[in-house]
Amino acid sequence: MHKIIAFFRRDLMAMISYRFRMLLNLAYAAAGAFFLFFIGRTFKGAFSEYLARYGNDYFAFALIGMSLSAFVSTGLYSLSEEIQNAQTQGTLESLLLTPTSPTLILFGSCLWSFVKSFVTCLVFIVAALLVLGIHLSPPQALLVLATLSLTFCGYLSLGMVSAAFIMVFKQGNPINMLFGSSSYFLGGLLFPVEVLPLPLRAISSFLPMTQAATAMREILLVPAEQAEWRHPLAYLALFTLAAGPIGMICLKKAFARAKRDGSLVQF
Repeated sequence: MHKIIAFFRRDLMAMISYRFRMLLNLAYAAAGAFFLFFIGRTFKGAFSEYLARYGNDYFAFALIGMSLSAFVSTGLYSLSEEIQNAQTQGTLESLLLTPTSPTLILFGSCLWSFVKSFVTCLVFIVAALLVLGIHLSPPQALLVLATLSLTFCGYLSLGMVSAAFIMVFKQGNPINMLFGSSSYFLGGLLFPVEVLPLPLRAISSFLPMTQAATAMREILLVPAEQAEWRHPLAYLALFTLAAGPIGMICLKKAFARAKRDGSLVQF
């Protein structure tokens, strides 16, 4: 446990040392929220059959999607980026020579990113609740936390597979392309997936991003007696249960192969 705390403290001190960068990140997030707000104001009063279920409020719809995007990106990219940085800086092999398991080193190095993304996501959700005047009941709050936890665990599992690709192949990562970049278009973050052509809509339904965004909107924007969050939440749970062991196996085999080939410091 003390090693995990040491990793967390290291990254926290690094963030405190670069306050201007932290301010820029906050300004960037706020600018994105204002961008969505004024788009929503532009179409306020206009009826859209795709947004009718969510109170015909584009700002609420998009803000929830935006809150998930940063959260999901951390789970998917942080592990592979940590390995890539350690390989290019030549520190990965030195870390692995210490009496610490590779998994602990990897997750400890990303812990601050995980905490930061979780807090950022919650800030966006709280902001949405305050701006929109939504009252969140205790059961709804628990459902929101369950959705966020399952979403993060699912994408963290994909992140382990992504990190395994980086460790073995160095460049070229199909996991990030399939579940990262494409999810921003097909995941329904900024527009309803119902506007997509039928073939793309079918692909979208299999993405955990789509199910997570749907669950969050059903919980927060639809009256409790009409909300349909059970199916997307069950999908996220099954996806996480399936992807978790696969991610751990891929990461373990990638470490073993890199050690055997002597390619830990190569990039």
